[in-house]
Order: sequence, then C-alpha cells, then structure tokens
Amino acid sequence: MQRLDKTLFGLVLASLLTMAAALFSPARDMEQGAGLELLYALRGTRQPPQEVVIITLDSRSARALGQSERPERWPRHLHARLVNGLVDRGARVIGFDVLFERAREPEGDQALADAIHRAGNVVLMEGLSREAVTRPDGQIIAHVDHLTRPLPLLQDAAWASGPFIMPKTPEGVFEFWGFIPSIGDHPSLPMLMAQLMTAGTPAAISPSPDTRLHALNLYGPLGSIRTLSYTEALERVADPASGDAAFRGKAVLIGFSEFNQSRQGDIFRTPYSTPDGLDISGVELCATALSNLLDGSTLLRPQGAPLLAALLAWSAALAALWRFATTPRALALSAGLGLAWIGLAAWSFVWHQVWLPVILPGLLAPLVATAFGLFSHGRAARQRERDLEKALALGLSRKGSEKLVALLRGHEGGRSVHGVCLCSDIEAYTRLSETLSPAATTEALNRYFARFLPVVEAHGGHVMDIVGDSAMCLWLADDSSADACRQACAAALELHRLMNEAPAGDDTALPTRFGLHYGPVFLGEVGADARRELRVVGDIVNTSSRIQSINKALGTRILASSAVLAHHTDAPGAGYARPLGRFVLAGKRSPIDLHELSPAPQPADARQAFDTARQAYADGALDLARLHLRIALAASPGDGPAHFYVERCESRLAGQPLPDADGCIVLTQK
Repeated sequence: MQRLDKTLFGLVLASLLTMAAALFSPARDMEQGAGLELLYALRGTRQPPQEVVIITLDSRSARALGQSERPERWPRHLHARLVNGLVDRGARVIGFDVLFERAREPEGDQALADAIHRAGNVVLMEGLSREAVTRPDGQIIAHVDHLTRPLPLLQDAAWASGPFIMPKTPEGVFEFWGFIPSIGDHPSLPMLMAQLMTAGTPAAISPSPDTRLHALNLYGPLGSIRTLSYTEALERVADPASGDAAFRGKAVLIGFSEFNQSRQGDIFRTPYSTPDGLDISGVELCATALSNLLDGSTLLRPQGAPLLAALLAWSAALAALWRFATTPRALALSAGLGLAWIGLAAWSFVWHQVWLPVILPGLLAPLVATAFGLFSHGRAARQRERDLEKALALGLSRKGSEKLVALLRGHEGGRSVHGVCLCSDIEAYTRLSETLSPAATTEALNRYFARFLPVVEAHGGHVMDIVGDSAMCLWLADDSSADACRQACAAALELHRLMNEAPAGDDTALPTRFGLHYGPVFLGEVGADARRELRVVGDIVNTSSRIQSINKALGTRILASSAVLAHHTDAPGAGYARPLGRFVLAGKRSPIDLHELSPAPQPADARQAFDTARQAYADGALDLARLHLRIALAASPGDGPAHFYVERCESRLAGQPLPDADGCIVLTQK
C-alpha cells in the first residue's frame, strides 16, 4: 500500500474545507450578483426574438389620450379598442400584465369582455398574495398563497389567466415561476402565452421539476425587447399596413413601463440595472420570460450534489498542483486555470445557456489554493534546510539526503520501511590492490565510484554505504514496490553495461558482481554521541550480500531474488530474467529462488535444455539432468549456471556427499 502523502492530503483537505465553508456561507450569493453580472458583461446584449412585442401604458400616452397618469384608471373601452385592433392586425396572443380585479364602468367592462371573447387568444393577469399563519403567541408557522382572479366577466371571456411571480433576492431577480407549486402547479402568465403561441403543445404546458422554476436569460437593459407606447399601438392597429407588420403572428404583452422610473410602480434590479438606478420593469421581465420560453433560452443552472461535487473536485485539483509544481509554475497554473474556468463559464453561458458559477471556482478557489500552497512551499523550504543540516551531520550527500531524512522525521529512533537492496563487489579487487600502490588504488576506486554513484541516484536509489570496493544501495518502496524493483533492476543492468561490457582500456570500469533482494529493513541512525550515521539494518542487507557472492560460483554477474523480479517483464531495455533454482544460502535456513538478470537472453534451445535439467536435478534425476546440461552447453558453451549444475551432478554421481535436499541447492561457503 502506498504511503499517505501528508502534504498532498493537507493541501487538498484545507482547500476542500474552505470551499465547503464558502458554499454554505453568504459568499455563495455572490454568484447571483457579481458572478452573473460578470457573465452578462462578457456576453453583452443579445437579440430578442421578434415574436414578442410590448405595449406600454406610459405617462406620455396618458397625456396624449387625455387620461390619468395612473393607468389603472383608464377607461376599459380603450383596452377593448386596442384588443379589437390587435385581433384585426393578426396578433396571435394578447397578454395583459394588468390586474382587472374590480368592476368599473359597466359599458367599458362589457366592451372589454366582448373584445376579449371575440379575440379568443387573450391571457389575463392574476394576483398572488401571501398570508401568514400564526400561532396564538404570534409566531409564524406557515404561509398560504391566495390567487386574486380577474373580474368574472373578463375571466370568463379570456382564454386563460395566470400570475407572474419572480422570487426576489438581495441581488435582484433572476428566476421566474413557470408553474407555481404553492397553488397546485398553476401555470404562469408567460407559460400560458407560450403555450398558446406554440399551438398548445403538451410539452409546453406539462409541469415537471425542470419546468417549475426557470432562470431568466436577459437580452439587455430596459427597452431591449421591442416596445411601443399605447398611443403608437393604437395608431398602428388603425393602419393595416403598419399594423400587420408590427403585430401579425406576434405575442403582444400590455403593461406598465416607464423610462422615467419615478413614475414606475414595479421595477426590479437585474445585472443590467444601471448605476443611476434605471431598473427593468415587470412587464419587460414578463416579456423576457415569454421570449426565453419561445426561443428555448432559459438558463440551465446546475445545482445540488453534482455541482457541489464538481466544485470540490476543482478546488482539490487546484490545491494538488501545488504539491507537484514549483512555486512559480504553480502560481502561473493557478492563475491560468482560474481564467480558464471563467472562459469556460462564459462560453457555456453564451453558446449553451448554462449558468456556471464563476466567483467561487474562478477567483476564490485559485486564491485559496495559492494561499495554502505558498504556506506549504514555505514550510517545505524551511524543512529542507533543517533536513540538509541533519543529512550533512549524518554524512550523506546533499543530493540523496532529503527523502531519507524526511522518512525519519518524527521517528527519533528510526523506522521500518520496505525496499530493494543492491550489493555490489568488484571482481579481483584483492589482486588489483596488490598490484597498485594505496594512492593508485584509491584513485582507481574514486574513478569507479564517480561513474557508479550517479547511475544509482539517477534511477532513484540511495548509496547507503561504501566499504572498500563494495557498495550497498537502497531503493525505497514506500510509494510503489513495483517501481522500486524495476528501478533497481534497471540500475543493475546499466551498471553491468558500464562496468562489465566496457571497451578495453576504460580505466573507470572495473568488472563488478551484483546481488538484489527485496523486503523490510530498519532505517535509522547508528553510532554514539557525535559520531552517528544513517544506516540500513535488516536481513535483506545480509541476504543481498550473500546473493552477490554466489555470482562467483555460478559464473554470473547479476543475481536477484524472486521477490525483486515479481514485477519483471521482458520489455525492451528491462533485461531478461531466467530462474536458476532454489538455494539455501550459507548461514541461512530458508530457501530462496534466484534468477539471473542479463541484458540479452540465452539461445532458446539452451534455455529450454537448462530449464529441463534444472527441474530434473531438483527431482533427483541426475543422469537426465547431466544430459540436458550438455545440450545447453553445446548451444551456449560459456553458460556459468550450466557448468555449476554439471559439477553438482558429477559430484553426486561420483558419490561425493552434498547437502542438497528437497530440490534445493544448499551452499556452505559465502
């Protein structure tokens, strides 16, 4: 199991907790304010559908018609005149964003009812009031919504009637109800008009969780949707040419709207509200809702668990990059990814009408990840300084010290780890030292290790000890045992190429044998008082040294235990492993499977003959084993393991006692 990366875990956890706190705090409301304003600013205004026209009951028309500046007091025969004219000019749907709840002059009411009945396509406004239900102590326990319907005379003449409700927030309005669940999923005014415009298709009127509450997709500031004053509309319906062009096949919405908003009763704050206080009227928002339904552009707003999971995953990813990138690169990536999210949100908003959050993931999450990342990098830099000081005190090189010393952090006496141990030994070192002076021998060893050590470190290993001509190296498997084994084998093959296959005259290359074993070791400080060194202690250190020494008897250069080669594959560059049998090493009691690792495979017939001979030897069929060994040697005369087995067979056939038993070769010499 891989060791927990505490730094990564800490960064991700801190970022997740901060993002979760923001998601469940008032900071989330910024998406409805600054976030939505940013998306509209990046998108700009867009063209509304031409099928929707607004007719405004405004003060200019009141003066022109000689009527009160309060439109609710206008005589209803004016509305009847307008409705009749719109019908004559081919308006497909007529909607009134005016609540006709009280009777007025009987003649005017009847004229309007007759005009509405003649049209057959008029949708009237309904009011919605909320009444609080209280306990005897005055505490509110519930709310009940009540519909205020139009005058029955007009209600009976109309095609339908419905309210227009927009939930209000401190940032303004950005949603409307298509169906109002508190009054039995009653359809709203824009939903009814959209149904009539689309010939009453079931899909346009069927309530569902997705059609109840819609996010408004604004077209622009006040006046973006085509708007005519009441007097202009009366003039146009009286002229067949201009009236047909203005209203035929259109949805016409009649309501209060003023550019002079000191006279406007219902105005609402939106992202298009101007700094001087110019908001959008209710009738234009109703027309916007109708237009959204007609062109299918209501905003899709991901919410709930999927959005929460996506934001948390994004926050975790931003934090995680600080674990693997340098400070300058992490800063650039954090800023770039934040801008990329904002760009993605703008693209989704413009082309797919998807309202993604931008403030939290595009600005807050990168800032939070950067803050925690800078803190983590600063703390890591201070820790590296302390580790380096300790590593130098333990006699380690600067390059290979940090990870080893970091493993001991918080473990004063040391700790157990798993790893691959490689032991090496120079062939004929005794003869070399006898023929050279001590100074020349030292110089030769320095040249040798100057090539040896970088190979180990380049493959992720650590040189833990050098004694004379022997080196003991360690590959830590705290992250992945497979990677550690593969890297150790790759290093052994590279060292074999440099030392055992070097051209003649290369004075930096000395023939070397290698032994590899995998298992648990104890990594800790060894020594006393001021003389302490970091050392690896454990059975695999001794075992890898014994494995290395068997190379001499077997005539091989690289031997590895089966534990090391458990993840080996004959991939290009990975070398070729062949099993040599089970051995009980000198001074050991448990057998171990050994393999020869070589850069090139044995000839196929030699390898097959050797495998057959090895199995025959383990079964006690010595004559059969010797026969196949001779076949193997005929194909590969220099095969050391085959010579080794031949000698064992002949010794046993000659009656010489050997301690081999249970299919294992027992070695008595180190």
